[in-house]
Amino acid sequence: MATWDDLIAHVQSVPEGVYEGWNATDGYDNHTKWGAEFGEDGVSWCVIFDWCMYNDVGLADIVPKVDNVSAFAAWARTHGGWSEYPSWGAWVDFGNGQHTEIVVRFDAHQVWTKGGNTVPTGAAGGQGKGVYSHVYDRRDSHITGYFAPRFPDGCPPTADPHDYRGGSGSAEPKVSLANVLDAARRDPAAPQGSASHRTDTLIVEQALGAEGLLPSSWIDGSYGTKTIDAYAAYQRRLGYSGADADGIPGQRSLTSLGAHHGFQVVK
Repeated sequence: MATWDDLIAHVQSVPEGVYEGWNATDGYDNHTKWGAEFGEDGVSWCVIFDWCMYNDVGLADIVPKVDNVSAFAAWARTHGGWSEYPSWGAWVDFGNGQHTEIVVRFDAHQVWTKGGNTVPTGAAGGQGKGVYSHVYDRRDSHITGYFAPRFPDGCPPTADPHDYRGGSGSAEPKVSLANVLDAARRDPAAPQGSASHRTDTLIVEQALGAEGLLPSSWIDGSYGTKTIDAYAAYQRRLGYSGADADGIPGQRSLTSLGAHHGFQVVK
């Protein structure tokens, strides 16, 4: 059974960059592998990208197959899946139908998203021709709301205190130090992509990514060698050296990372 953390891992595994085709007549042309997968290529593809992310991990049956933001927002409202609050895996409605991306993380103040048919952070506007990650203030006036699908494994982390899927509405996710240590021990020797504790590891990896230490293509919920290297770099940033900067989290370093990136560390 596919889960919401399978979805987040898949979204995060898509390398950032340009994906549209280009020709001398039209320039970038909206033709992408996701348009081909969806069955409607050469058109604006931000919603198509969202649907394909779900389809790729076997979750297409919990979201509508539509090609524009207003259509999924209307579907969400009529099916009880609309929220003013972010949750992992939710589709953001930007600008009342202008654009969408998928929520990959949030805290009490910000929401992290990743989407298609968009531009890098800080780039000039215009047609988006790639896949990129962004961070927004949760009170950003450009955010109209969120479509929160009902996942077969229950409610993902959510900020909605009355989430219809039964979530608690906690603004800060919790990371188990024991789970992260177990993942750091088991995942590197396991087959590529193996994830002993995907949810806890994803939160740590997202924080390392926000620190500029881990590329988005390696934020997949697996505590492999790239994550170990990134965490070791974070430890050195804190002043650790030698065996103390081995890429294996300790209580103090993980608590420091959580304090800066919106998660609590528990045993």
